[in-house]
Amino acid sequence: MYLNAHSYYSLRYGTFSVEKLVEAARQRKVETMALTDINNSSGMIDFVKECNEQGIKPIGGMEIRNRDELLFTGIARNNEGFRELNAYMSAINLGENEYTETAPEFSNVFVIYPFGDKFSRKLKENEFIGVKPSQARKLITRTAGDFSKMIIQQPVTFSDEKSYYLHKNLRAIDHNLLLSHLKPGMFARPDETFLSPETIRKTFARYPSVIENTEKLTDGCKIDFDYNSIKNKKTFTGSRYDDRILLEKLTYDGLKYRFGENN
Repeated sequence: MYLNAHSYYSLRYGTFSVEKLVEAARQRKVETMALTDINNSSGMIDFVKECNEQGIKPIGGMEIRNRDELLFTGIARNNEGFRELNAYMSAINLGENEYTETAPEFSNVFVIYPFGDKFSRKLKENEFIGVKPSQARKLITRTAGDFSKMIIQQPVTFSDEKSYYLHKNLRAIDHNLLLSHLKPGMFARPDETFLSPETIRKTFARYPSVIENTEKLTDGCKIDFDYNSIKNKKTFTGSRYDDRILLEKLTYDGLKYRFGENN
């Protein structure tokens, strides 16, 4: 259900530290949560560690936005899916790819598009529509067949009125605007906070298949990292002697670059 949580690694958007986000989830008896920072995965390693310590199942992900436009949310099935999301965003940051409304072909990523009417095509096996609890009342106009690709997606961005005000100030900074000049769509709705699992289930009680879809998706995800073994290399080139030779060469190269040939 909590497949769209943000930390302050969602730059100029999120307000939670990773630790406080996980602690807030624990206090509300959340069993599973996905960290989906905006175009960023810097907090993921700490998030997974904190979740494991607090008895919460962690899920990796990333929310893809082009400025204020939410394109889709990627939920990693596993570590390979997490790698795919990072590779996708790295290619955009390096100018090798551009943002598109539809996700690329991922092998180990579930793709969640925002609820709306812009998708007339048939969704792929790994693609879903995310419905917020605040949008649940709109499902009454949908046919039963529409629910097969819908999942619950409660965004979490702030904890209270004070942090919501902080969020709006961050958005004003991002847009270089006065707070009073922010327009809807530039900042989050005030309901992007932790709703209790009971409240969310009650909201979707008339749509049990949507609840089942969500649980099936989260059950199919797993991410973990090795926090015990040392990752630093003992040598860079393969031997300590060759490392020293390389370091000496790079030092002289830098000396020439900084001060010139004849200085």
